[in-house]
Amino acid sequence: MTVTSQPRSTRTRSLLALAALAFPTLLVAVDIAVLNVALPTMGRDLHASATELLWMTDSYNFMVAGAMLTTGAIADRIGRRRMILVCAAIFAIASGIGAFASTPELVIAARGVMGLAGSAIMPASMALLGGLFTDEKARIQAMGAMMTVFLGGMAVAPFIGGLLLAHFWWGSVFLMGVPVMALTIAVVPRLIPESKADVPAPLDLTSAGLSIVSVLSLVFALKRAVATGFDSPVLVTVVVGLVLGTVFFRRQATLAHPLLDLGLLARPRVRRTLAALFLTALLMGGTSLFFNLYLQEVQGLSPLQSAWWMLPMMVSMIAAANLGPWLNRHFPQRTVVVSMMSLMTVGFALYVVAPASATGRPIVAAGGSLATFGIGAAFPMLMDGIMSAAPPERAASSASLAQLSNELGIALGLTVIGSLGTVVYRLRLDLPGSTAEQSVIDGVREGRHDPALLAAVKSSFTDAFHVAGLVGVVLMAAVLVLASRATRETAAPAPIVDQEPELTEIAA
Repeated sequence: MTVTSQPRSTRTRSLLALAALAFPTLLVAVDIAVLNVALPTMGRDLHASATELLWMTDSYNFMVAGAMLTTGAIADRIGRRRMILVCAAIFAIASGIGAFASTPELVIAARGVMGLAGSAIMPASMALLGGLFTDEKARIQAMGAMMTVFLGGMAVAPFIGGLLLAHFWWGSVFLMGVPVMALTIAVVPRLIPESKADVPAPLDLTSAGLSIVSVLSLVFALKRAVATGFDSPVLVTVVVGLVLGTVFFRRQATLAHPLLDLGLLARPRVRRTLAALFLTALLMGGTSLFFNLYLQEVQGLSPLQSAWWMLPMMVSMIAAANLGPWLNRHFPQRTVVVSMMSLMTVGFALYVVAPASATGRPIVAAGGSLATFGIGAAFPMLMDGIMSAAPPERAASSASLAQLSNELGIALGLTVIGSLGTVVYRLRLDLPGSTAEQSVIDGVREGRHDPALLAAVKSSFTDAFHVAGLVGVVLMAAVLVLASRATRETAAPAPIVDQEPELTEIAA
């Protein structure tokens, strides 16, 4: 591994470097979640259809997932720091375009470009982090700090979005990305040493194209199936996605320098950890949309009021991301991870029993807090288990593989669980052909002058939320098995040795 700048020499410089890496990560996290708060307002102002609203949310997430393997491989070749700087500039420009978009299509396009840029920031940051903190305990602690920032960003996003929408127009949730990325471009070169592979491997553009097109084909099929049913275009794109995905995996097995290192997937711990990350991300992404719509449409809260009910989630995320690495220093990793996954299961179970009345507010707040606490504490250990299995010259690529499971899970959760919720909502409402059937937003709008319809809309959506929570409980049983087996061979924690700087103060 080539490092082209002087390594960090002091505790302060190490913490500043970590903060510099966390800063763009914060914005990426905020951008994933903030649009859910602004979505109802954007739908009304832009006259967007239900499908367009879903694409506004999902175009970002799916571009992140689709391009992540490619951008991670490029970062290993051209330099991880350089990749962050280039993508920060692209992200800022796309954010400005999205802020002043006048049509749903332009918003969707801007979000897609932002996702493309964001796909490189997290893997490159994690790869640089591994070079800065070489001791395992310190590295997990540093990842805990990054996870604090990432999950904290997702938690404060509704609060930030609510404040912005209370005083400005919806485009302000996009515009905040411009100064953040500008500051990143100014600060990162001063604090972070460049790193890349000593002998950069050639990038296989065919593999890159196959990975992106196969993912996006499957996404299109899911979207269209929700809107129109399983028609010919859906079947064609499903076949295209599956065929290209199969070709992609077979091609990786024949390349000397594959885009995806199949050797990592051959390791049971890596394979099980990736599956656990995917399923937990799917559940977190899928239930987040229900969570926001439940508070705003069923409970009738404003975006800012909804954000206050999400504040416990933010606090639990920050506490968990700090507590997880501490627990890892004192208890077997398997015990910590399984315990945290069990808390997530309880959190999703609370979604199943939340009523449409005001009593549901503290119940869903508690459920969300338990779910986010669990993943926040376990994620640094799961992430490090994957990254530590990869050679240094493929650090960004291995981080991309882990993040791909996470981002693809979030995106598919929004689509699959969101689609399931839509089906349940329509079946429970049982008003075929009505405007209220299109979405809970339309239903609440139609029910403003019809109390009976309004009650039916709220009850139907709450039932859909219950189904989403039940899916969470069922899938978490599988996650518990995977996490337990993945961490089975983890050794007991070694005695605490201060080989690396403590990171608690930056994580807090």
